[in-house]
Amino acid sequence: MKTMGTNLHYDHRTYLLTNGNIADKLRLASAGNNLTQDQLKELMGELKRVQNQDGGMPFGVQPGNPSSVKETAEILALISSYKSQWEGIIKPMVKFLVSRQKNDGGFSESLKLDPYIEDRWGGGIGRAHYPVAKSVTWLTGKALEALCLVEYDDDERLRRARDFLLYNQYEDGHWPDFIGCEESDPLATGNILLGLKAMGINSENKVYQDGRAALFQHLKDAVENKSTFDMMDLTAVGKPKTELEEEVIRSGVELIIQSQNEDGGWAPIGTKKSDPELSSILSFVVKKANKLA
Repeated sequence: MKTMGTNLHYDHRTYLLTNGNIADKLRLASAGNNLTQDQLKELMGELKRVQNQDGGMPFGVQPGNPSSVKETAEILALISSYKSQWEGIIKPMVKFLVSRQKNDGGFSESLKLDPYIEDRWGGGIGRAHYPVAKSVTWLTGKALEALCLVEYDDDERLRRARDFLLYNQYEDGHWPDFIGCEESDPLATGNILLGLKAMGINSENKVYQDGRAALFQHLKDAVENKSTFDMMDLTAVGKPKTELEEEVIRSGVELIIQSQNEDGGWAPIGTKKSDPELSSILSFVVKKANKLA
């Protein structure tokens, strides 16, 4: 892939350090934004302070909220490279994640989170994609990726999560958000591909190939529709294998760059105010895309 111009127009680093939560700042560090050792140590100390007694990270990374599989898996993946240095934080996170695996191999959020998810996404389409107390495909992808990155050693649990994903793909190459959901959700696919890849699924595996092809088509459509939000999954497909794939990634990065707000962040669909979580993810994607070159 040819080198692409991936310089952002505005200062995302200052925006995220000022407005982001722990996860946003850790994403900034993971993307190679040169946080100092003191800044990193401060972040890990803050992480320890908000960590719940059950080992999980609270919903929204807000102290006092119930633990969330989503927040725990995302943060665990981001700090996986520090597993020897911060074992006291990481081991309880792993224990919590494992406790949320259901008999079918998938992972689910607790019923306790229902009002919190409703409060945040109840007014939009996101709520339907984020049920509680049942196995969720994209949540399972996140948990599987995180557990593999910290080298969790219970192979039987990891295989059950893998098989839950392998056997529930729909014909269009995407996955439903949960078993019994009639429609597939392209926004789930990136999380699942990352989980399967971390588990060591061969890139020639039909499920993986079909998912990757479906995600590329979705990304191509999203670029044409100028849907910056969908670019969160731009690097989940890995290195481009064709000129068309290369062009999709290049155009996606350009879309991210052009849609950045002057304050350094990015705004969700239908709004003008920058959102720290979306901003940290999109700036992370731009950094990762450069490494695919």
